[in-house]
Amino acid sequence: MFGFLFKRADRNAPKSAPQRVVAPQDALRAEARQVSDQARQQALQQAQALPDEAAAVAFILQSTFADARLCAAQQVQSSAALEQVLQACRNTDRRVAKLMQGRLDSGRQQQLIADKAAASVAQALRLQQEPQLMPNQVAELDRGWDAREVPADLLQQFTQLRAVLADRLSAQADLQRSAIGALNSVRALHSQAKATTVNASQLEQELDALESQMAVCAGHAEALSLPRHLAVEFAQEAQTLRKLLSNLQQHQAALQARNDALANWEAATEALNPDTLKASWSALPKLPAALLDDGLEQRYQALLKQHTVAPVKPQKIHAPAASAEATEATGTTERPQIAEALDGLEKALEDGALQVAMDFDKVLRAIDFKLHKPSATQNTRLAQARGELTRLQGWARWGGNVSREELTKAAQELPQQELAPAELAKKIGSLRARWKSLDGNSGPAPKILWEGFDAACTNAYAPVAAHFQQQAEQRQANQANARTLIDEVLQYAQAMLPTEVAPDWKAVAQYCQQKQQAWKNLGAINRSEKKALDNSFSAAIDTLLAPLAQQQDIEIARREKLITEAAQLPANQRDTAERVKELQQRWQEQAKALPLPRQQEQELWLRFRGACDAIFAQRKEAASSADAERRDNLHLREEQCALLEAALDRPDAELPKILQQAQQEWARSGQVPRAVQAQIDARFQAAIGALQARLDQSRQQVALAQADALRDKLILCQQVEASIAQTDTGSAVTRAESDWRDSWQALPKLAPTFEKVIAARFERALQNSDNYAATLERQRPALQQELLRAEILAGIESPAELSRERLQLQVEVLQASLKAGASARNIEQQLLHICDLPALMDAPTLQRLLKLVTQAKP
Repeated sequence: MFGFLFKRADRNAPKSAPQRVVAPQDALRAEARQVSDQARQQALQQAQALPDEAAAVAFILQSTFADARLCAAQQVQSSAALEQVLQACRNTDRRVAKLMQGRLDSGRQQQLIADKAAASVAQALRLQQEPQLMPNQVAELDRGWDAREVPADLLQQFTQLRAVLADRLSAQADLQRSAIGALNSVRALHSQAKATTVNASQLEQELDALESQMAVCAGHAEALSLPRHLAVEFAQEAQTLRKLLSNLQQHQAALQARNDALANWEAATEALNPDTLKASWSALPKLPAALLDDGLEQRYQALLKQHTVAPVKPQKIHAPAASAEATEATGTTERPQIAEALDGLEKALEDGALQVAMDFDKVLRAIDFKLHKPSATQNTRLAQARGELTRLQGWARWGGNVSREELTKAAQELPQQELAPAELAKKIGSLRARWKSLDGNSGPAPKILWEGFDAACTNAYAPVAAHFQQQAEQRQANQANARTLIDEVLQYAQAMLPTEVAPDWKAVAQYCQQKQQAWKNLGAINRSEKKALDNSFSAAIDTLLAPLAQQQDIEIARREKLITEAAQLPANQRDTAERVKELQQRWQEQAKALPLPRQQEQELWLRFRGACDAIFAQRKEAASSADAERRDNLHLREEQCALLEAALDRPDAELPKILQQAQQEWARSGQVPRAVQAQIDARFQAAIGALQARLDQSRQQVALAQADALRDKLILCQQVEASIAQTDTGSAVTRAESDWRDSWQALPKLAPTFEKVIAARFERALQNSDNYAATLERQRPALQQELLRAEILAGIESPAELSRERLQLQVEVLQASLKAGASARNIEQQLLHICDLPALMDAPTLQRLLKLVTQAKP
């Protein structure tokens, strides 16, 4: 029965004879393993001691130990060596092949980044050399630049070039502001010269200063960025103003003669003959249309009318009774005027309107109190009003002097502020205008204050006057440079054109462009000489531009012929490529011989290049590789994450829409590289979480604000209802309905559902109709019951004395919820029902209700 045990023992018994045979084999294996380990350690030591990359490559190619090859592979860095090792180990050593392939991919990626960065640096260099830099060009440069993993030298070079471009853009902005300011200033001077009688020489100095400012703008290195209409409009405005000032200076004597004649005629005491007046007025020197003053003409017409109408002699009145009646009638009309003026004076003094009060006082003083005596009451009121008026005038005079001292102090501080001349002149003019306005409101200023203020303004204006003088000197220098430039153009034209040999048209075109640019950069010139100099320069440069334009027309015809030849070349012939290269070479030679205007050159070159591209058109490569698409998706997701992180500063109302759109766009975007999948997902989830946390916080704050508003309105309703109950028993002081409504209006609005219910309860309490006090008393038990039910729904503890009732009601609430299912009343609906249940509440009940509102947060 137990025989199988013995068989098993026999089977597992040791066999001594075979063991004695195997033991020598194990020893041989151990010895071989030891030798192999020693060889491996020696190979590793040799790999670690390799001197250079070439030795490492040779070692990898002949070594039989994988660990030694991997150790030696750490020294392989060059592209050729990496390719050689990769080809040798592709099928023999996976670790070394993977290392070599990774370094090759990393090198290619770094090379691509370096090439892209070098292209951006080259583009920045081209933009730096552009004579007219556009902001959109710099924006395009910034969009194409990616600073990640860029070599340090290229990064430093691009940063320096970008700083230079930023300085140029800033200089362009400042230049445009300066030119626009000069244009606005010359327009203001023009309006000032036409509107008032001013000092023509002073206006001419200011105009010279503005022309110098515009000349500086035109001579700026970034003058090409200025809009062309600015210079044209400024020149037109300045020319018109200078002509007006010239006419004003020439006819100043005529204008003064007309003023003197009118003053003498107006001062004459005897009647003047109208015909003599007309003849004398016509004999005066004529004025130009720009200087015709409507005021002079009106004075003349009034004077002529005065001496033309015959005076009527007064007739004696022999009816004393009629005079008495007229006096009585006049008295009855004057007395209401006295009362009306006195009422207006008192009302103006009460409101503090000093100027209005002084006007009413003038009206009262113009009434003859001897003929129309005021009553005793009116005399008393008038004396009191005039005393108050005197007091207010004293205060106004004191306040005006204080304001004048402040203006003097401000004028004295202007030299220390180091303002620009234009801004300094504007501030001085503003101070003087405010001083003048004080004279009308607070009376004339003391002489010592005026002298101090005038001296401070004069001292502050000294740098402005010096600046204007410097600009006038600069205009004179620019005028001399303009004449020199015209002479140079004429001499060059005489030297180049009348020759038997064809002139170097390229040099002529470059010379014309340089001189035109130099003319634009001359700066401001006196307006009286500007037009003549412009005409002279145009005539001089036209002597070169006219033959140059003819030669350019010939060159355009040659280019058109090249375009036609390129378009007619057959694309299937063998020599087509050589013929296209020949046409391109001819095009370059012609372009070097005579450059065309930039727009025409660009248009013709695009047509020629399109014809050549049509011949050599090939299919573009298929869709981009998966790696490129994944990198694009990565950039897109990084932009989405950046937008979400920046959305933390957006208004709370926009956050739900931003979250929804971000999640939709994230779901639509494709896959990204696996190495950064977890990182970009974590960043996205962190940004979503931050926005969601802020949105939850905002909603929590709104809920807390709504709860506070509901508590305040419930307290107000309880106060109104308590006052109704106390008024019914006669134990409280009533409060006006308007006060209750004012308190209600001061509270913020609730959600529409709660606002409608609580407002209706408040209105019912204010109306207090149909024995409302009894209703409040009757509904006390119902309120206690509903409040207990709400505490059960909200999970809030109830008073200890209501524990038994709470237990019973809790069972009822549970049964009702099981029967009603989803339609059972929730805590918010229960709270809304309590708000719609007016009832008297003691202090503990009110505290329970307010605690319920705080916990529920409707």
